[in-house]
Amino acid sequence: MKQTQTRPVTRIDAGTIEETSERLVVEQEISIAVAGKTLVRATCSPSSLKELVYGHLVSEGLIRSKSDVSSVTVKGTVAEISLGNTSPALQTSSLQPLDSPFTISADGLLAAAEDCRRRGTIFRETGGTHAAALGNRSGIVGFFEDVSRTCALEKVLGDALLRGIAGDETFVFLSSRVSSRMILKVARCGIPIVGAVSAPTADAVCLAETLRICLCGFVRDSRLNVYSHRWRVGL
Repeated sequence: MKQTQTRPVTRIDAGTIEETSERLVVEQEISIAVAGKTLVRATCSPSSLKELVYGHLVSEGLIRSKSDVSSVTVKGTVAEISLGNTSPALQTSSLQPLDSPFTISADGLLAAAEDCRRRGTIFRETGGTHAAALGNRSGIVGFFEDVSRTCALEKVLGDALLRGIAGDETFVFLSSRVSSRMILKVARCGIPIVGAVSAPTADAVCLAETLRICLCGFVRDSRLNVYSHRWRVGL
């Protein structure tokens, strides 16, 4: 399924009426189920569904590695998962503060924000997507756009898991605000730095402080705010 489609639109600009067309994002309903039991229903962009499934499972603490999943079968709007014998049996474990020593310069994070802006082709075309990226000191190593900010994050986390990229020497960059749930997802993947174009919630900041995650907001142009563990960006 294509991620965008063209639709007619009546545009009014300073009193001038114009009949034209625009590219709009397409959305898809998806249910993730294990042994016939639905874990979550989400609305996402109709692409990279395998990455979405793995990203949801690992960021919710339901698997630790891709080998915990025996199979993924997507039929229509349902992704059916079979877990292996070594999986955590759908039980989330308690989180501990991250012990990774990973750091990146503030300039490196700002450069990643600019790179994400350049990569966001669907957003530039439609204005209707969020983006999530995974990076290291060399730059962006994974990037996804989605109509859902949570699904964009889960796709980039699932992609990292499938490619064998360890989280403890990476950062996540988001085009959205940052909630406490997003911090939990990142922490379960061992990622110690989160940057975002927009603001974090107060709960996200408190959780990032507890989990030893550097949380930066308003990362755009030549500025950023650092809300926790500033030493991770050299301050």
